[in-house]
Parts: sequence; C-alpha cells; structure tokens
Amino acid sequence: MGLFDIFRSRIKDLGDSLDEDALTADEDTTEAKNALSKKEDIIEQNLEETPPIQNPELIETTEDDEWEDWDDEISNSPTTEKSLPERRIARDTSETVRPKGSRVDLHVLRSTTGRNLVSVADAPRASIGSSKVDLDSGASLEIDLGGGIVETGGRVIKDSSALESLLEEMEMILLEADMGIEAIDTVLNLLRNELIGSRLRKGANLAKVLEASLKRALRSLLRAGYWDLDETVNRLSKTEEGPVVLMVVGVNGVGKTTSVAKMAHRFTQQGHDVVLAAADTFRAGAIDQLQMHADRLNVRCVSSQRGGDPAAIARDAIDSAKARGADVVIVDTAGRMQNKTNLMEELRKVHRVSNPHLVLFVADALAGNDAIEQAVVFQKMLDFDGFFLCKLDTAKGGAALSIAHITGRPIVMVGVGQGYEDLHPFDPDWLLEEMFR
Repeated sequence: MGLFDIFRSRIKDLGDSLDEDALTADEDTTEAKNALSKKEDIIEQNLEETPPIQNPELIETTEDDEWEDWDDEISNSPTTEKSLPERRIARDTSETVRPKGSRVDLHVLRSTTGRNLVSVADAPRASIGSSKVDLDSGASLEIDLGGGIVETGGRVIKDSSALESLLEEMEMILLEADMGIEAIDTVLNLLRNELIGSRLRKGANLAKVLEASLKRALRSLLRAGYWDLDETVNRLSKTEEGPVVLMVVGVNGVGKTTSVAKMAHRFTQQGHDVVLAAADTFRAGAIDQLQMHADRLNVRCVSSQRGGDPAAIARDAIDSAKARGADVVIVDTAGRMQNKTNLMEELRKVHRVSNPHLVLFVADALAGNDAIEQAVVFQKMLDFDGFFLCKLDTAKGGAALSIAHITGRPIVMVGVGQGYEDLHPFDPDWLLEEMFR
C-alpha cells in the first residue's frame, strides 16, 4: 500500500470530524475573516523578507482536478492584474536551452573543488500557480494547492482542529516513510500557511487538495542542483589534465567499497580506464575486498598493507593512472564516524593530497533519520558534491527527501541491488512514484 492509500484510509476513519463546516467557513463569518486576515499577515511578512519582483508575470488559478492531475506541465495561461494576496504567486519563466531530446542542461554548476558539473534536467516542474520558498540549504520548496482553490467565492479554509487532524495524519505518514522531522515540519508549516485563508472551490475535497499539494511540494524538494555523473566524468576526462579523481566518503558500514566497485564497473562499460585506490587502511579486510572487486572487473587497484597512509595511497593511485594513461581514479576511503575529529582530520588530508574533482557521500537509505544526521554532521567537516544512496530498492524513500532538503546536495546515483549493474542515476520521479503508488 502506497503512502497516500494509507492517508486516504486514515482520513476516512476520521469520519464526521472532517465535514465541510469543520474545515471551512462562509466568507462573512468571524472565522473566515480571521483566516483571511492571517493570510494577509503571512503575505505581508513574506513580501518584507523577499526582494520585490519587477513586473512579475502572474497566473490565473485553474480548475483542473485537484488531486489526480498532480504533474501538470507549465502552460500558456493568460496574465491579469492581481490583488495583494496573489502578488507573490509568480511564474518561474527561467528556461535553460538544451539540445532537442537532451536531458542535460547547458548552464554551469560547480563542484566543491571548482570543477564544472553537467546539470540534469530530469526533475519535474511544478504547475505555474505555485508559491516558491527558498530554503536555507539552497534548495527550493514549491507549494501549489491546484485547482481545488479559487480566487473568489467558495468557502474560506479556517484555522481549525479539523485541519490540524489532516496535517497530523500527513505527518504520521511521512514519519513512517523515514522522512526527517525538520523536513516534515518545513513542508507542513508551509502547507498550513497556504491553506488557511484560501478559498476552497465548491465541491472540492480538502483532503485531496492537501494530498495533491504535498505531492508537488515533495517533488520540488528534489529539483535543485542535479548533475549527471556520467556526463560530468566524460567531460572532465576530455578537458582536465590527468585522470578524473572521485573521492568516496561516508560513515562505517554503509557500503562504500561495494559502491566504488559498482562505479568502476559502470565507468569501464562506458570505455574509461579506471584505477582504484584502496585508501581504507583502517578496516580489516577492506583492502582484500576492493582487490577482489578489481580482479573481477579487470581494473588496477593500488594498495598497501593495513595501517598505511591513506593519503599516500591516493597519491600513488593518481600517479599510476597518469603513468598508464588511465582517465578515472576512484578513492575508497575508510568509514568515519562523523563525531571522531581525529579520523575526520585524516580524511581531510586525503582530500588535500588527492585534490579530487568530485566528492561523493555514500548513505544507507535504510538508515532513515540516522543517515540524515550523519550527512549533516559530515558535511560540516568535509563538504561533498552529491550522494550515492545505497539500498534504495528496500527503503521507504523518506530519507532521500530529507537529505536533499537538509544538505542542499542532490542524490546523484542510487544502488538498487547486489549486482555490479544495479547502479543507476537518481530519478526523482521514480522515487515519488514508488512512494505514492
């Protein structure tokens, strides 16, 4: 059963407490006036905190089905002059030109070490009536209440215990999906602010409006900053002197070495000559494990005895790649608990010596909120360019949403099985379809 099948069944159990009178009020009532006033206050506050938009292109609200058609494409809607409540709902008119049929944008993103990343246009767009909020992480969250909301008439959604019941049910669903508390609070607070004082179209079901708007909001969490690992490595291998260096980091036991092997397989299949650096000299058996993968994949593995200097191994692997003309080096580092300062300093030394083009953080999707906390603390000590999310085929998916929200870094690749070929570029649509089906 998908998340929203569970949501619908729970809402049905709430029974008569969610009737129209409990959720909305006629516009001439005190409750409606209070809700409208609260909406005005929120809008005024947002306008004060946000730089003014010069001549925004403003959008009429449509009356499309309010929950099933939740992946509307941007369309050519007429523009009209709006009053204050609509003034912050503006269309994002920025479009990136790219070759026909291509999923790769031509605008430039940069890695944490200043290299160019090839941006991916694979994240879905919200519909044009959305309200966009920039988050501290650098990502954006778009709230779109869809066709269930009208500009005039209808009944006003009021601040009520019935509305809170809906939001509490949504909170429980997201918690059960392993989404982090901070991300849930952000999404639900924004939904609450959007709903209270809005006008519900006659005959619309607020539970369905809430469901549809949450889907759109979660999609927008996964939109910003996506880049294509394959295309980025291809481009760097042609434009940079020497091999492209990828440094793989993360905490203990998340599957870094296996992830390194999957990447090596992927790159060799694309025609790259790969060298592995067994810089995990701390964990017993790590060197042998990586060498075993290297033998199976027919790639070179540079290593030393256990307890050797990880930075020196990384440097030797890069020198070896240069000598044999290899174009990709993947550095497998030891797992570091994010609270061990001395071990993190050793990892930073590997970073300084190898000067990687890209740094990937490997996270375990099954770890849920633990994965989110690990990523946040780790990022403060050693910044990274994106995530490699393991075991997503057996996870609930909420951790992926929270990681993107909290760190502002995209999920670049996902592991969905045990085989070398079970590695794929992350597709936000796929994740959301799995969660909502």
